[in-house]
Amino acid sequence: MSTLRQQLAEMQKQLDLSVQASKATQIIEKCGIVLSKTDTVAGHYGRLKCQYPALQLLPSELRVSWGEDQRNELKNVVNSVNNLLSQWGRWLNNQTQVTADTQASDEPLDGVVATQEPTAYDIIQNDSLTNCVTLALSLHRTLNDQLKNAWEEWQQILHQQIQVDSKTLDAQQKLEKLKEIADEYLSLREKFDDLIQPLPENRESVTKIRAMAEHLNTLRGMMKTDWPEAVQHFLDRINGPQRSKPTLSALTTEVFEWLRAEDMLEDFVITRK
Repeated sequence: MSTLRQQLAEMQKQLDLSVQASKATQIIEKCGIVLSKTDTVAGHYGRLKCQYPALQLLPSELRVSWGEDQRNELKNVVNSVNNLLSQWGRWLNNQTQVTADTQASDEPLDGVVATQEPTAYDIIQNDSLTNCVTLALSLHRTLNDQLKNAWEEWQQILHQQIQVDSKTLDAQQKLEKLKEIADEYLSLREKFDDLIQPLPENRESVTKIRAMAEHLNTLRGMMKTDWPEAVQHFLDRINGPQRSKPTLSALTTEVFEWLRAEDMLEDFVITRK
C-alpha cells in the first residue's frame, strides 16, 4: 500500500504533466496565430520572386525594373521580418527552457508561466506583428501592380496581333482548305487564352506564349478576308441547303478566276441535279 507522501507525489506529477500539456497547447495556438498572419505574405513573395525574372522576357519597353527605392523598401520589409523572427525565436527558446527547468524541478509551474506569458502576448497583440505584415503586404501590392500592368499591356499588344473576328472565322468554314486553318486557330487560341491569363511564374511560360502568338498570327495571315461579293455569294450557296446549291451559272468568270488564283479549282466537282 502506498503512503500518503507517495500519493501526494503522484498527484503532483500528474498535475505537472497537465500543466505542461496546457503550456504546449498555448505554444501551438500562438504559433498558429503567427502562421495564419504570415503564411499569406510568404506565398505572395514566393510568387513575386518567380514572376519578376519571368517578365524580364517582355519587350524592353515593357520590362519592369525595380530601382533603388524598391530595393530599399524590400530591405525594410526584410529587417522587419528578421526583427519579428528574432523576437519569436527568443520566446520559443524561453518556452523550451521553462519546460526543461520545470521537468528538472519539483517547483510548481504556475509562477514561471506567468512571467513568460507577456512575451508571446506582446509579439502577437502589439504592433510588431501587425506592422510587419502590413508593411510586407503594402509593398507586395505595389510591386505586383507594376508587374500586372506590364503583363496586361503586353496582352493587349498580342491580342491586336492575333485577333480574328467571328465573321471572318465563320467565312473560313465555307471552304475545306480554309476550315482546317480556322479550326487550328480556334483550338490554339483556346489554349493561348488559358495560358496568358495569370501572371507567369517561369520564363518557359513566357517563351511558350510568344511562340503561340506568332503561330496564331501566321494562321490569321492565311485566312481569306477580302474575297469579292460574287465569290461570297457562291460560297454561301455551296454551304447552304441542298435544294439551293448553285448551278454552273453561278460559276461566273469572276468566281472562276478567283478560285483559280487561290488554287482551289480542284476542291470542287461537277455533278448532275
